[in-house]
Order: sequence, then structure tokens, then C-alpha cells
Amino acid sequence: MRSGSMEGILDTQKLCSVIIVTYNSSSCIGACLAPLLGMSDVELVVVDNDSKDGTAAQVRKEFPKVTLIALQENIGFGRACNIGVAASSGSFVLLLNPDAVAPAQAIRTLIEFCKKHPRAGIAGGRLVDPSGLPLQSMGDRPSLLRLVLDKPMAWVAQRVGLRGLFRRVLGQWSAKFRLSREAEPVAWVSGAFLCCRRSIWNELGGFDEQFFLYYEDVDLCLRASQAGWGVWHVPDAVVEHQSGASFEGDVNVQKRIYYASQRNFFRKHQGASAASLLPLAQKLYCWRQSWENPRL
Repeated sequence: MRSGSMEGILDTQKLCSVIIVTYNSSSCIGACLAPLLGMSDVELVVVDNDSKDGTAAQVRKEFPKVTLIALQENIGFGRACNIGVAASSGSFVLLLNPDAVAPAQAIRTLIEFCKKHPRAGIAGGRLVDPSGLPLQSMGDRPSLLRLVLDKPMAWVAQRVGLRGLFRRVLGQWSAKFRLSREAEPVAWVSGAFLCCRRSIWNELGGFDEQFFLYYEDVDLCLRASQAGWGVWHVPDAVVEHQSGASFEGDVNVQKRIYYASQRNFFRKHQGASAASLLPLAQKLYCWRQSWENPRL
């Protein structure tokens, strides 16, 4: 059961349904929606997780053609996405963070890629910060070893720069540090800008709602791969992401949510033994942790 209201639900099926989950996103939702309003074959759905800053009222007033689902409580990102997808009808589902700005061409690039590659179940684009520097938009299957080595490798990556031999070596070790120019299969792509065929979303059952926030995208991609579908990173689809602009709250609460989702993920995909060792790996990972989306 959910509480809330739905406004502006469309009757005709569209090519793509863009699902945007907001939480205290009044400072960024306008810039997110504006570039998409002229896409006649795209359905826009905003699911508001009981924002306290007037986000829902802003969408209702400034974007009356957008389908708004205003919830009466914050039910988490994964559940809210599932509700938005269920209320939409596009052949493709595209998840977009409210603090991301996606040009229409970036969305069409992902859709066209999926059309040309029938076994591509999920595709994600390249995320950059407002200055154009790359942010993490894909990754390898998480493991305890990768978690422990992530910070030292990030430290090295920042010092070797974006090009050269050492950067290529880092990219071979971890997809996180690879700056590909061509589309490639990966373990997962970021839910900040993720395109999925509706048929596959329905086959997988959407996001696993045990993940309140974080790791739901990684879990979805791994389940898609296990079902025989390809997960692709498409760097030609570029989206600006102002990471964290849509998260308003205590950073310690954010950490607790992140670690809870990480524990759920390792328990589900790595087993009880790996989950029991995770707290030690988390302590090593947090040695010099920054809660900003790291530049690569």
C-alpha cells in the first residue's frame, strides 16, 4: 500500500518513461525537467518522497504536464522508483536523478543503443560533474578485496590524471577508473541515469525494495546479467550530475543507510561469510572516506 496522490497520468503509451524520484529537490528539479519537456515521445513521472521543501508543489505549479506522484512518507528510492514505473507505460524505463541534467540526445542515445542491441537489457551513460570532470558511472561486481583497495586506487588515480599508461593500467584493474570511448559491457551502471527495457524490468520485478537507498542499481544489474541480459556502459550519452544536491540530511544518517544497503547486498550476493567480514572492510574503506561522489 502507498499513500499519496497521482496527477496528470497519461493514457497513451510513450516510447520511454523517465522516472525521477525527488526528496527535498526544489533547488534542482527545474533544471532536471526543463530539457525533457520537448520530447513528445517521452513520458515524465516525478515521484516525490514527502519532501519538506515544497518540491511537489513546485512540480505541480511549474510542470503541469508532468505526472506527479506525491507520497505522504519517505519510502526510499527503490520503492519510489517501482511505484513510478508501475504508473507509467513507456516501452523503455529511464531512471534519472533530480540533480542530473540529461540532454534529450543523451536519452535518445541510450534508447537507440538498446534498439540496436536486442540482448542489451540495461544501459547507462557517462556522468560528469558541472565542470565536465568524470564521475563514477559504472563498476565491477563488488567484492571485499575491491572495497578495501578502492581508496588507495582512487588516490593513485587522482595523481596519475585522466590519461597515460598508468591510467590505462588502473582501468584494466577496475572499470571504475576506465574512461572508455566505446560502449562496453560492465557489471553495473549507475541508477542516476539508467535505461532498462520495460519487459526486462517486469521480468526482474524492478528494484529489490530491501535497499532503501544505494546498491539497488548494482543489485538490479547483477540480476539482469544472471538472467542472461547484457548491461552496457554507453559513454556517448553524457549527463551532468551534481551529486548530493538532492540529498538533504545528516551525513551520519546517510552513512548508516549506505552501510545497511551494503550489508544487504553482500549478504544477498556474496553469502553470510563475506557479510560477516564486511564490517572490517568498511573500517578500512572509511580510513580516508569522503562522502562526495569522487572524481575519477
